[in-house]
Amino acid sequence: MRTSPLLALLCTAAVAVAQTVTIPTNVLLADLDRPFPGGIGRYQQWYAQPPLLAGLGVPVRLERAEFFAGATQTSNTAALDMEVSMAHSFGSGMTGAFNLNYADSPVIVVPRRTINLAARAAGQVAIDLQFTNRFTWDGQRPIVIDIKIFGNGRPANAPFTYNFRGSQSAFGLIERAYQGGNANAASGQHQAAWGLLTRFSGRPGVNIDYGAGCAGSNFVVPRHAVVQIGSPGITWTHQLTQAASQRSCVWIMGESDTVSPLGQLPLDLGPVIGAFGCSLLANPFFTAFSTTVGGGAGAGSATMSIALPPVTNYVGMNIYTQWLVLDPGASNTMLSATQGVRSIIAPAGGG
Repeated sequence: MRTSPLLALLCTAAVAVAQTVTIPTNVLLADLDRPFPGGIGRYQQWYAQPPLLAGLGVPVRLERAEFFAGATQTSNTAALDMEVSMAHSFGSGMTGAFNLNYADSPVIVVPRRTINLAARAAGQVAIDLQFTNRFTWDGQRPIVIDIKIFGNGRPANAPFTYNFRGSQSAFGLIERAYQGGNANAASGQHQAAWGLLTRFSGRPGVNIDYGAGCAGSNFVVPRHAVVQIGSPGITWTHQLTQAASQRSCVWIMGESDTVSPLGQLPLDLGPVIGAFGCSLLANPFFTAFSTTVGGGAGAGSATMSIALPPVTNYVGMNIYTQWLVLDPGASNTMLSATQGVRSIIAPAGGG
């Protein structure tokens, strides 16, 4: 494990970021009664990227979503049988076709279970969804939340009266689609600028892939995986897989994915060292060398373990990493490379 050469990079002040955001803001509010009081049904709501970024500041692991009562609710409680998923979505907004609104594979953040809807005063939290599985927001794309309601404990799972705080005029900020009667409906009625006021909470610390690797032997592109969320005091493990075996490799770590002493990033390594088709994606502030093990082309692997200092002044810092593999079997006869990984350091114990 390696520690001391990293101190100059890691032990620098980092900027604290907000962990909650409420969307939409500065819009005309209205009372809305879908999806929670609507009986059985499926609901999606889309959230634009700019207000998420303005509120959260950086990518985070979303771990909670809260929805607020509109007019004071003195009765009409319910036990909602529901499931909640999240995914990244598209900048152009959403459609009424639910599955077409996913830009990547949805994550089931709340597996199917009973969520209690209680009487609440206006403006109080009426639905508090605490995620079993956190959703990593990449900081760049809109998100969509998918709510499936399978029942509500009432006779015939009938709709009931319960208003939530929302908006019908949040243009460019939120959109929704809803279909009653079927929790697994394929499509619903789409309404732009409509949706529920939502407060998201996020946990600092993420690992996000960026950029593209280049193929080695047998045209296999190696992969870079960061095993844990980085935080002070842990042994931080980085793994190289799908590489050529018995080859020298280098792990690169830096504080930037845009600039380096060699030039702007990503940097085409063709003109630099003849490794055409490969790019340097992280500033090589710190490098460590290893040798892959394994049974052949595309089966090689290596591991780098880093002892992160047990201090807190680099919490929130962005760290960029990448692997390069010396591989004569690559199409450029020299090198293959992984994608980059952007890591934001979490607070101690914040994995």
